[in-house]
Amino acid sequence: MKKLKFLCVGDEMEMFLVSVGFYGIGVLTMLLPHGMQRAAHWLANSAALFGSAVCAYAAGLLLFGGVSPAPLIWGSYSLGCDGWSAVFLLLIGIAGVVTSLYALGYARGYEGSRLRLLGGMWCLFIMSMVLVLLAGDAFSFLLFWEIMAVASFMLVNHESEKRATWNAAYQYLVMTSVGTAAIMIAFLLTGSASEGFSFAAMAKNTLDGSWQHLVFVCAFVGFALKAGLVPLHVWLPKAHPAAPSHVSALMSGVMLKIALYGFGRFMFSFLPAWNYWWCVAVLLAGVVSAFLGVLYAQMETDIKRVLAYSSVENMGVIFAAFGCGMLMKASGSSFYMLGFVAALVHAFNHSIMKVLMFMCAGSIMHGTGSKNLELFGGLARKMPYTAVFAFVGSLALAAIPLTNGFTGEWLVLQSFISLGISCAGQDIRLWTAVSFVLLGFTGALALGCFVRFFGITFLGRARSEIVEHAHESDKFMLAAMGVASVLVVACGLYPLPVVRAAMLALGMPVALDAFGMNLAWAGVGTAVCYKPLLLLALLLVLGAVLWLAVKDCFVVEDVTWNCGTYPTQRQQYSATGFSKPVRRAFDYLLKPKRQVTYMRKEHAYFGRQLSYKLEIPDMITEKLYQPLQKHFVSVSNFLRRLQQGSVRLYVAYVMVAMMLVLVWGALYK
Repeated sequence: MKKLKFLCVGDEMEMFLVSVGFYGIGVLTMLLPHGMQRAAHWLANSAALFGSAVCAYAAGLLLFGGVSPAPLIWGSYSLGCDGWSAVFLLLIGIAGVVTSLYALGYARGYEGSRLRLLGGMWCLFIMSMVLVLLAGDAFSFLLFWEIMAVASFMLVNHESEKRATWNAAYQYLVMTSVGTAAIMIAFLLTGSASEGFSFAAMAKNTLDGSWQHLVFVCAFVGFALKAGLVPLHVWLPKAHPAAPSHVSALMSGVMLKIALYGFGRFMFSFLPAWNYWWCVAVLLAGVVSAFLGVLYAQMETDIKRVLAYSSVENMGVIFAAFGCGMLMKASGSSFYMLGFVAALVHAFNHSIMKVLMFMCAGSIMHGTGSKNLELFGGLARKMPYTAVFAFVGSLALAAIPLTNGFTGEWLVLQSFISLGISCAGQDIRLWTAVSFVLLGFTGALALGCFVRFFGITFLGRARSEIVEHAHESDKFMLAAMGVASVLVVACGLYPLPVVRAAMLALGMPVALDAFGMNLAWAGVGTAVCYKPLLLLALLLVLGAVLWLAVKDCFVVEDVTWNCGTYPTQRQQYSATGFSKPVRRAFDYLLKPKRQVTYMRKEHAYFGRQLSYKLEIPDMITEKLYQPLQKHFVSVSNFLRRLQQGSVRLYVAYVMVAMMLVLVWGALYK
């Protein structure tokens, strides 16, 4: 694929600046006096909503309008936009509108608890992501990237009075700083081999040999850490649950996708000659992340941690599709664009459905005061609208047909089929087989995960008293969840606009039919065939036939037979019990820690009271990061002993260093 040219547009760039201006107004609300915190809340979130709407409109015009370029440059800094960044700006705009509408209702719960700071940082966070995508040089990119990291850290740490929150926030800050350092090295090396640090200049770099490998490693590590790929994901399941729910929605739905944008910018523009093992590394990192992410999501009982691990899974699927496209391109297959289209389409669709589900999680927490799955049950009676919206989101994240989640994963499946068919070589077929196995497990576990999520939360009987006092969310929260649900269904039934946007972003030379996804691949043949509207019509006909067949049947309603006893809520499946078969099957990977305590044991079988505790540790943390932390602390203690504050000791260090330099110079002069 030819390099993406970095383009800018006149009127659209002015509209992006207007969008940034709206966000700037929202940031300034932090300066309003404390007595105006409610006004600051309304102004900040309204500014974010209008700014996001303008951003989405400008990105849509740029992407679908085919306008001519016109740059904006200030000295060493520049702003611009091409097709690759426009599709992500469109994503930010849509998600920003929905989440800001949601925040108008949800964030009022923080009144009296730094509400002005929350609104201002919210606007700064969205503005920084927009500016990252508009950056036209390495300096601008890194500046706005760091602002995005600091703003997101402040939002994650908003409830800093909770120990778990600031632990999660500072772990996130450390990890994102490591990622930023890796990205900075990649930019420095690329810019050093170019005429300048603008993206246009770096696209003409003279990197070769080992320098290209080093730049790839740094870029991949930096962006994979921000995307939450295994084993660099450890910050994500802690940071997302700690943040306010609308912040979690935007972090998971949008911020993680900025990592895909940055990685794609390096691969397409700065490192267009791909090494075979780069492609394999990206593909395997993706499929392993997808499998492990959904496996841990199946085990969690915290609803926001379930969704956080689900984000690890879906980012793994996205990078797996991207790696598949890279591998097909490196192998000379004419179908290589399909992998990149699949990655972009699934990234866009995942953004909408994950925004929806985090908003539903926030609604559940708002209505019950808890996020523990084990305490729910029967919430559909108390929160019917939230239940409907969560059902739509659960279907999408389980990749059920007629939702947008199925559209992206169908394209991913097609890209791997094309990889296995169009690329010769036993090694590539081996990677394809491994990917199919892991993605197959991923799909099955995702279905079980969200059946568990929805069933345990909304169906059955109440498992605790908090359900009896639950209440539905306010109109702003319901409106935002409703809009997101409509988008999930609309993009599932009519995927053409999203697929076309991905094609335009990549300059893809293919044709689409008007009623589904039938991609005629440059005269080679049909690459993808999926007709959601036709499938919907068939399902409606089948449903009508079944209804006519059973509508006259006699139905008796009665209590479920339970061996002569009346069933109680204690006899329902718990979230832990539902996932036990999977936990047993993957016991060797999960290494669960079980503890059973007898509170009372009057008889071997009767009169017992048990306390059962189950913990699923993150094996990456235990086996990798905790040993690294211990070694780091040991080295730090050793270095601290070297600095005793003694002038004589420091003079001795200098003398030893000088002697070593003299000996080295004498030997190698």
